[in-house]
Amino acid sequence: MKYAVKERVILRTLISGASTAQFGDVPGVCKKILACVVSASVLLASAHAADAELLPSPAAENSSLSRVVSDESGNLYLSWVTQAEGSAGLYYSTLKETRWSKPQLVRRGEDWFINWADFPMLSVSEENKAAHWLRMSAEGTYDYDIEARFYDAQTDSWSDTITPHHDGVSAEHGFVSMLPVGNGNTLMSWLDGRKTKTEAGYGEMTLRAGIFSARGETLSEWELDARVCDCCQTSAAMSAAGPIVVYRDRSAEEIRDIYVMRYANGDWTPPAAIHDDQWEIAGCPVNGPAVAAQGNFVAVGWFTAKDDSPKVQLALSTDSGEHFSAPILVSGPDTIGRIDTAILANGQVAVSWLDTIDETAELTVSRFSAGGSLIDTTVVASMSASRRSGFPIIETIGDDLFVTWTDISEGPEVRVARIDFASP
Repeated sequence: MKYAVKERVILRTLISGASTAQFGDVPGVCKKILACVVSASVLLASAHAADAELLPSPAAENSSLSRVVSDESGNLYLSWVTQAEGSAGLYYSTLKETRWSKPQLVRRGEDWFINWADFPMLSVSEENKAAHWLRMSAEGTYDYDIEARFYDAQTDSWSDTITPHHDGVSAEHGFVSMLPVGNGNTLMSWLDGRKTKTEAGYGEMTLRAGIFSARGETLSEWELDARVCDCCQTSAAMSAAGPIVVYRDRSAEEIRDIYVMRYANGDWTPPAAIHDDQWEIAGCPVNGPAVAAQGNFVAVGWFTAKDDSPKVQLALSTDSGEHFSAPILVSGPDTIGRIDTAILANGQVAVSWLDTIDETAELTVSRFSAGGSLIDTTVVASMSASRRSGFPIIETIGDDLFVTWTDISEGPEVRVARIDFASP
């Protein structure tokens, strides 16, 4: 069911407990909307939602594909891609109190694969940094490789460029997650298309992972899952028990639900469903999950649309991802997903997603208690629902939540906002 703008405003007013007299005679509308709230748990902004403060952006014009990430000391890094004169460059900047540092260039190239859903990223820790981007490997539309560099803090230098996969097949390699795992090493997981090019036709997309040193050396490499969804983002987080990777699986019956794998006791656990949504879909929805971890506490958010009923869901774990709660409904039925998940210092969980209103979208963040109860919902910005807007990303530092997205209203430009959840 789609709601008109007036109905949405009424619904938010009803949830806040305020009077609806300003809307005139609306009992029928209100009754319909409240019934939907009860039956479908549609969650919209509460009266006590925090305000989003727009921050200056260090990114130049014609910038997009931004991400925010933090290190152990609470430093926030913003990365993005700037395109100009036929080339693209991956940059990053660090937030110093209220000012951004001078943008630093990681790498620039003229043959990069630039895509709204498969984007470069930066991984940071006090020991090292790692960055990846995508480079075309052949003439096929989706023939591209992953390239990466690693920064060693001890030598204050970046490594040579490496390719984490060594198959030599011109096929899709991307949708990367990167995670510091200690000793200056970085875990990378990615979708690997080396088996999609077969004599019999199109084969299976696989999920692979590897651990790489600060000099870019391959320390370990695995095939994690032999059949996964072709173009949904992967996500990784570090729990008290070790790394966790979440992704969209693909069964022989075309069930594409969200699965998790954990690295424990020196090996990867078998793939396990976060929840049996049983979403059967013939093609990839290009809508991956997001995982966040804090000690043994793990939160996974994801998009599903079984029976053409779109919704964003959240599941929680208190044992480092070994078991998960029943799904908590975050949003529906107007959502188009594009979600991210983060955990605040106080253990509360933030989930971001896009809801559609007519031809526009609302970038929205809901906050939940560690037990899964909704605390509040904040509309961060109105934006285009176009694919060119990409996937908004969130990150926490203490009780602050930082959000970044691409504004395409006057040309692609990176935006950054801060939500202070500590303020009353």
